[in-house]
Amino acid sequence: MMQVMKSTAAWKFVRAIKRSVLSTTGEVLPANECRGEVVLLNPPPCLEAGSRCQLNLKVQNRSGVQWVAKGDHAVRLRCRWLTFQNEPFDAEPTFSTLPRTLFPGEPQSLTLKLPTPDVVGDFILDIDFVQRDDTPFSDAHSESKAVRLPVPVIGPRTTDIDYHEVFRTANLDDNHWWVVGAYHSKEQYERSSRERLEMLVKQGLTPNSRVLDIGCGTGQMASAMKDYLSDTGAFFGTDIGKEAIEFCQRTFRRKNFAFRQGGMTTVPFDTSAVGCDFAIFFSVFTHTFLDETALLMSEARRLLKPSGVIIADLITSPLVERAAGHRGEMVVNKERFLELAAMLGYRAEIIGQWPWNRHAERFMFKLSQR
Repeated sequence: MMQVMKSTAAWKFVRAIKRSVLSTTGEVLPANECRGEVVLLNPPPCLEAGSRCQLNLKVQNRSGVQWVAKGDHAVRLRCRWLTFQNEPFDAEPTFSTLPRTLFPGEPQSLTLKLPTPDVVGDFILDIDFVQRDDTPFSDAHSESKAVRLPVPVIGPRTTDIDYHEVFRTANLDDNHWWVVGAYHSKEQYERSSRERLEMLVKQGLTPNSRVLDIGCGTGQMASAMKDYLSDTGAFFGTDIGKEAIEFCQRTFRRKNFAFRQGGMTTVPFDTSAVGCDFAIFFSVFTHTFLDETALLMSEARRLLKPSGVIIADLITSPLVERAAGHRGEMVVNKERFLELAAMLGYRAEIIGQWPWNRHAERFMFKLSQR
């Protein structure tokens, strides 16, 4: 009988009046009435940095009193981002009011639009009920259920890169300097080449050195070394791009320069390249996943002299637990990388350091074999 009454227009009208009267007449809830549940119906597997995500929620008042939606004592939803170490991120929390007063046991569905962190990292999405003092209900009562969801945040998908497509569609004879780098001019590209060569010389490169360039692209370092290495020295370049390797083979014709197409984690040279003094990874580990980075470092060790070293740059952030990103930009946790390098038998030394964004840095590492 009661259920039939609740479906009548008169009952719905009376309930609407009660909501209107109660909507602004609440009070500070005692801790034993701070009991609710927030359920995220569409948990995101990952999100893009600097975007806005739409979240579909179902909330329920599981206390014994009504929750008002307006006024000084309104119950609100607080959405915030935490780091993977459960520390508040520097973005301001987002607060959302309930659509209406909720009676005891009553559920409600709603949709929120939430800004995501503007940097790459491993974050925790925290959504909970709060009242005027912003104390989360899950802290006030053990039975209150909030959302705490790990969410990796990656760079915008517009910055992702398909290197095979890039090389396949580019006119390398005209724009080989532009195709895989953030260079605004050919002069900037050539200046970067000279600066990298000078850095390698400071680290022990000589004209008689044997150099393995993994991720050689269209030959930026081959161009820098073609007049530097002697006939005793050697240059071995490899890249996943077939077109890039073909460009290098027709451009750099010295007998002691060799180029071969490799895989994402394999180096195509055998014993002919054993005994290298340097394995260089310029702008490689900034685009490989950490497991791929480990395999590439192992491949380099196979071809290095016992005294040979790796020179590599990478982007690091304390907001990343291990690694986060995509082919366009990979960000790693510096401590995890150093642990990985040590596990593979390398001793790391920082030889360059630059700011990347307000939470990330770019490092140049020299990895010596133990």
